[in-house]
Amino acid sequence: MNKLDKDSGTTKQCKETCGTSNNNSSNNAPQAVLKSLNTKPSLVELCTPSTVHDLTGACINLQVNTVVIKTHEFQIANFVYLYKLIKKARLVDPQNAALTIRVTGGNELVSDFLNTFKILGTSPVDKSDNFDTDILVSAARISAQYEHPALRAFCIKRLEGLSLDSMERLRIARALDLKSWEERAYQELAERDGTITKEEALTLKIDAYWQVANAREAQAKLGPRNYTYEMLFICLGMLYYCVIGF
Repeated sequence: MNKLDKDSGTTKQCKETCGTSNNNSSNNAPQAVLKSLNTKPSLVELCTPSTVHDLTGACINLQVNTVVIKTHEFQIANFVYLYKLIKKARLVDPQNAALTIRVTGGNELVSDFLNTFKILGTSPVDKSDNFDTDILVSAARISAQYEHPALRAFCIKRLEGLSLDSMERLRIARALDLKSWEERAYQELAERDGTITKEEALTLKIDAYWQVANAREAQAKLGPRNYTYEMLFICLGMLYYCVIGF
């Protein structure tokens, strides 16, 4: 992944020793764009941070819910939204070497940010290393939420290179709102020789399941295989689940 150029002239050199945290920050946050986050970033007043992750000699205090991540400005300057917060905080207190910016969200937000820094903390050469699925999904979510297109593209490209089964592909597709991935997962399930398990049917949910079931029925008409009993079994299982669930 190529590193984006920073906006020169606005990013100041970090001092070797960080000062006290600046408690001022902007109070307008963008709407959440991913269903999986199910929340909006916000800069409302927060409780005292309960955890601090110091990434060595940092000059930006990024407070995520009640967790503080001490980081370098250059590591987050390519996130359009976060960089706006940095500029606003600097306008309020231009003499403070250790600026504080805040974002809030759901329970996944902290782990998503920490996973994202596992990628941001590597050098361009090290980015040839393999990152696991959870790290790539987290970074893709954060990059979409806080506007870092190049990082999102990097994560999607790496995910495309992984060997994924249909249900894992579907999970990623829904987490990152990748419609083409979702359709591909449905197609793979429709063309698969094995039956659709109860767990898979529950994960698919009723609308997606019927889409896959209909596609499998159409496939059955083209060959000797009969899916009637398979579909009947799954439908009865879904009906039982719905009745018990309610």
